[in-house]
Amino acid sequence: MTPDVWSTEVRRRLALGRLLPLGDAADGAWVTERAAGAVLRAACASVPGLAVTSLRLALADPAAAGVPAVPPPPSGLPPGDVRAVVEVAVWGDGRPRTEGVREAMLSASSARLGLRLSRVDIRVTSLLDAPAHPAPPDPPPGVHPGPPLSVPGVAFLTSELAGPLGATPECLEVAVAPGHRAVEVVREVRAVVGGGVAVLVTWAG
Repeated sequence: MTPDVWSTEVRRRLALGRLLPLGDAADGAWVTERAAGAVLRAACASVPGLAVTSLRLALADPAAAGVPAVPPPPSGLPPGDVRAVVEVAVWGDGRPRTEGVREAMLSASSARLGLRLSRVDIRVTSLLDAPAHPAPPDPPPGVHPGPPLSVPGVAFLTSELAGPLGATPECLEVAVAPGHRAVEVVREVRAVVGGGVAVLVTWAG
């Protein structure tokens, strides 16, 4: 592998962010920080007078993390509650409605993902003269359909962990279709594929 190929692959993998636990230990589910962040950012779009400019997700208390029911994907975090550190830009004359960000994220993390978000820390880092409208990220490319696509809520399979750095056959990657709760889709996928397969959500519509 050439240095350029290696560097490109490392950057691509880093763009996924942390592989966060989804649901409970028995669910064998993970979600990329990028995918979870996109859902949480979108949930905050209706909060007036501010925009999320940075969002980081990590375990709230690594010492209290549990043991997963299946081997995790490479670098996957153990089951546990998740903490969000959010930076926002604000504009207008009104008082920033940062509490709306917290409420939106807590609601979306449960209803859309099944992510155990227990803490949201918010920092106002910019004061703007005009509204900011960050562009939504593009979803990952799909790959050839397989058996799990028969499960309602699976939009397509992905291969974000594949490539020169390698992937594990014990981890299946899926993109979740709009209108479906990610952790429930993962449970159905694992019921179809059987065995000790972990499922990683790389996108949630």
